This record gives sequence, C-alpha cells and structure tokens, in this order.
Amino acid sequence: MVEKINQEIHASLPLVINYQLQGGYFTMPSARTFNAGMFGLGFAYTPPYHIWGLGFQFFDHLEATGNYWIFRHRPDEIFGHLGFGDSAERAANLKFILLRKEDGFPFLPDFALGWNDFMGTCRFESFYVAATKEFIRWNFEATLGWGNGRIKGFYGGAAWTPFRRLNSFLKNLTVAAEYDANDYKRHIHEHPRGRHVKSRINAGLQFTLWDLIRLSGSTLRGEELAGSIALNYNLGASKGFIAKTKDPEPYCAPIDRQPIGLLRSRQELAQELAYAFQEQGFDLYDLYLVPEDCGRDKLWMKLVNVRYREEEEVRSRIEYVLSALAPSNICAATVVTEADGVPIQEYRFRLEDLRRYGEGKLGEDEFRIIAPPKEASWTPSKYDAAHLYHRRKAIWILTFRPWFRSFLGSSRGKFKYETGFALNPEGYLFDEIYYNICGTYTIKSSTGDIEAQDFINPSRLINVRTDSILYNQSNTWHIDQAFVQKSWNMGQGWFSRIALGYFEMAYSGLALEALYFPVNVNWAIGFQTAGLLKRSYYGLGFQRKVRKLTDDGPTHVPYTGFQYFVDFYYQYKPLALDFKVSAGQFLARDKGIRVEGGRTFQSGLRVGLWYTLTNAEDRVNGSRYYDKGFSITMPLDLFLNKSSRTRIGYAMSAWLRDCGAVAATGKQLYPTLFWERYNSKPVFY
Repeated sequence: MVEKINQEIHASLPLVINYQLQGGYFTMPSARTFNAGMFGLGFAYTPPYHIWGLGFQFFDHLEATGNYWIFRHRPDEIFGHLGFGDSAERAANLKFILLRKEDGFPFLPDFALGWNDFMGTCRFESFYVAATKEFIRWNFEATLGWGNGRIKGFYGGAAWTPFRRLNSFLKNLTVAAEYDANDYKRHIHEHPRGRHVKSRINAGLQFTLWDLIRLSGSTLRGEELAGSIALNYNLGASKGFIAKTKDPEPYCAPIDRQPIGLLRSRQELAQELAYAFQEQGFDLYDLYLVPEDCGRDKLWMKLVNVRYREEEEVRSRIEYVLSALAPSNICAATVVTEADGVPIQEYRFRLEDLRRYGEGKLGEDEFRIIAPPKEASWTPSKYDAAHLYHRRKAIWILTFRPWFRSFLGSSRGKFKYETGFALNPEGYLFDEIYYNICGTYTIKSSTGDIEAQDFINPSRLINVRTDSILYNQSNTWHIDQAFVQKSWNMGQGWFSRIALGYFEMAYSGLALEALYFPVNVNWAIGFQTAGLLKRSYYGLGFQRKVRKLTDDGPTHVPYTGFQYFVDFYYQYKPLALDFKVSAGQFLARDKGIRVEGGRTFQSGLRVGLWYTLTNAEDRVNGSRYYDKGFSITMPLDLFLNKSSRTRIGYAMSAWLRDCGAVAATGKQLYPTLFWERYNSKPVFY
C-alpha cells in the first residue's frame, strides 16, 4: 500500500506552462508549478503583445515570475519619440500553491492563489484562485479557476498527453485547451488591437524537448495565432553542466605514519603535508610542533582552501590527508582554516580518531560530533613551539574576465548595455594586508544617449546614485576598485576589519566593521560605518559637491558621505534561508532599515530579495518609493570541470533611485565567514 501511494504521489503529467511562464495553459494559470530551484526564461508572441518572461521557483509552494509586455505598434506616449519605441509594462507575479499532491494527498486537486502584476503601474493586475486535478491513468488534467481584475470571473483549462506512456519522441507532446476569462473588451489598459474577441476557447499544443525547451502554439481570441519558446532548467538542484573530472580523488596514498625522529625528520614531515594538501586543493601556510602536557606533541597548522565551496568537503579532505600522514608519536592535530586574510575556524583531531576514520571505523557524521569546528586559536609563539614550515602569501595574482552591465527602462531604449573586459590584480602586502585593484575597459556600449536624470520622476534627494550613468559615459577605461584592507579574528567569535581606498566607481573612503559570529551558531550581529568621498566622473579625483534637483533647476550642495548600520543576521538552516536586517543611515542621509532575505540551493545557487524603508520622501509616479530589488549569485564551477570557490552574481533594483542607497566598502566580513562555513546539507551539533 505504501509503495502504491508513493507511486501515485510521484507519478506526474508533463507540466504545461502559459505564455507568462506560469504553470498554466496559454493565457490562464493553473494550480500546478515546478519544483524548487527551477529557473525559466522565455519569449511569447501573443498578438498584439510580445512578452518576455523570467521565472524562478523559490520553494515547491511558491512560484515567482516576471514579465516584460511590449505593446506592438503602439509608441509610448511620453518616451516613444525619444527612442524608447513601443509602450511597455513590467509585471511581477506570485503564485502560492497551498496544496500539492506531493504533500501526501494524491486524491485531492492541487490548490493555488495567485496575483499577477501586483506592484508598480499594475496594468495587468489580477487575483485568482485555481484548482487542478491530474488523472494519471488517462494522461489528463483539468483546471477550474476564478479571477478578479484582468482575469474576470470563472475560467477553465484541460490538457491531454496521449503518448506519455510511450518511450518515444512524442511522449512530451500535450494537447491543451482553455476558456479564456481575460476581460479584453472592458479592461482599461488593454491594447486597442487586442480588444476584439471572437471566441473564448484557445486550443493548441505544447511540446517539451529534453526536459529543457518548451514550445507552445495556440489560437488566441478566435482570430489570432500565438506561440512561445521557453527554457527551463533546475539550477537549484544542478550538479553542474560538466563533470568535475579535474578534481583529485580524496587522499589515499602514500601512507606514512612513521614517527618524527631519525627516519622522518621535521622537514620531511612538513614537505609531505605541504605537497599532499596542495594536491588536494589547499595551501599550507604555517606548521608548528607544539609540546603538550601528556608528554607528546601536537601539530598546529594554518590552511587556505583554494578550491572547494562547501565546508563539509573541506573538512573531509583534510581528515583523509591527516589520517594517512600524521606521525604516530603525536597526540593531536589542530587545523585553522583562513580566507581573505581572516582565520575562520579550527578543527581539533585526536590521533586515534583520525586513524579510525582512515580505516573506515568512524563515519563522517560521528567524527563531526566528536570534533566539531571551534573558534580559531592564536598562532603558537615561536618560544613555545617549533616552527616547521612557513609560506608567504601571494603578492600578485592577476585575473582576466569578461565584464557586462545592463540598464532597463531608459527613455531612449528599453535595453541598454555595456560590455568589455576586466583586469583584476590582487594579493597581500607584507603577508598581512589584502589589496584589490580592478580596472575595466568598455569595448561596446549603447549607453551614450542616456540622460543622467529622470525628467518624469526626478529625484529630489541629493543625487548619490541617480547620476551613475555619468561614470559609465566618462571614459572607456575605469578604475572600479583600488583599496587595501586588514582583517582580524579577535577571538571568542569577534571579527573586525579596516579598509581604505576606492571601493567602487562612485565612492572611496575609509570603512570600519566589527562582527560577532561565533562558530556553530546560526546568527550574527555587527556594526559597520564608512566615511566616503564621491569620486569625479573623470579620473581619480573627488567632487566636493553633488547635484540636487529643485523647482528652480539643478543645484549643487556640499557633500561628504557617511553611512553606518547595525546589522543582524540569521540563518534558518532547515530551509537554507538567510536573513539580514540593517538599521542606520544611508548615502543620501536618509535613515531607516533594509531587510534582505535569500535561499541557497543544493547547487550553491543563491537567490535573494531586499526591501528598504527610510524616511526619504522619494516619489515615483505619484507614490512614495522604497528601494527594492533582487540578487542572484551562483558558483562558477557549475560551468567548469573542477571545483571553484569563485561566485558570479547579478543584482537589480526595481528603480534606480537615491533613497536607501549604500556604497560598497571592500570585502565584508559576514559573507566571507558565511560561505566558508556553508554546507548544502544542514549540520546540527
């Protein structure tokens, strides 16, 4: 009976999506959706609209999509003559699936509530409820729903996948039909060419290739043909696009447990460990032999992980090396891991536990309980221990990478971009002070005609961000960053840093930060402050005054930036959620709070949202505006044949404004510690 129930729960029909990239049919939504971690990108031709879609599945029960509607052959009333072209609408959509059959009730229909275009100008706003039932035996599903807004009244849909049980090319071909409840005739924001309706029945096909590409085509309003193409891939559950063939196997040979003495000198031990760790993806920087009260010595070492992005992998590989190479006449080994010049945490292994682990008599979970991570200890004094090995940190590491920046919603074009390459030398001075220099060169840009102010909704705050385009237009070469930073682990969970220099294209200054983030806890609290100077649009100089728009025109007022925040961090590990609340003063001297939240998936992909509430009186289209947006970061090794700690990211605000603006201040402490301690599988002690 259990097996039968499990089969009924997991058996599923191919998911049909609508032209807005939602679980649905063609124009109507259903109650079905993707699994968590699914990323979608699509384009639909639905006369008289073109619809670009972007979607992400935060949870199994939460579907989020965004659409960019283009009103074909209807120039924008305000910006059309400037080059913006056809009128357009940005829409954000959410669907909450209150019940899925995967929840353990396969005999009940899926049930969902949804809001389309719920923020901004809301030209396509709708609220709807939907129930969808799959009839697996007949390869058939049906939906009944009701909406209010652009979707008006009851609607329905049905899909049939006749060849699903066949192991053939046609198994993912679905025939679908729907009753279209969109109020085309009376909806005030509808395109004039899209108001005529001959039939409420839309019918067509959807075909899925390789569980990746979805092609749809249907009738529309009884008088047009519509179609779409979409790419859907589960980035959250991905193990990478390329197998990690360049990663070494966990250390297994040679095994050398010879005691330190005549046959195995201290120098030979140091060389063996340094070589083995380097082969495994670590750099050994210090090795000490420390006398213990038991009459036997212990090893103390400092390692830098240069390859792996999960703490569990780091720990396991360290354990394999030490279980094979630790001398038999020591009692323990202490390993401190470091990143960005900050000692993160340490492991303390007893020799007998390492031996049992290497022989397979002690499991990883058991070992983690016996020897959990602890606060990093101080480097032993040269008077109390023998210094066997020391390696200096690299003074010069040069990175070359492509560079891309995009702008949406310019009055002179829907999409503007810049692309080029970046040169990024970084390293350590005097083995202690980290420096980072990043220069970018623009090869191709379409931003030359963008104005530096919004003439429909001009910001009345001091322009700390809304003049950003002037930096991009100033030159093809830019020094984005050139700063130095020193960080400390002060013990007992306390960390601090000081940074000085050019932090970003627009700001430079002096930054201080303190953070309390003990090992093995899921929260942290910190304080950061920075005194900032606004950089000139050209060169490396500074501007003492910034622009402010008034009723009498633009004026310039004296300005020195000063931002400060108290930060609280929290991780809810069962769902891999992390939160940050910052309270303080922002760049435009407005005060308030910024709330951020994100989810990190098994693949290392992190998707986050933020919302800022400040006392700034900033208005957009007649309403008070609060800064908000989304961010996405993912491991670079998803695209490589070896593991990598490098992450690539992208962030975008709903609107480029001055309220809630924050300047970069170097490498912040919490992200460094968070990613060095991160595991995709929650670990509890």
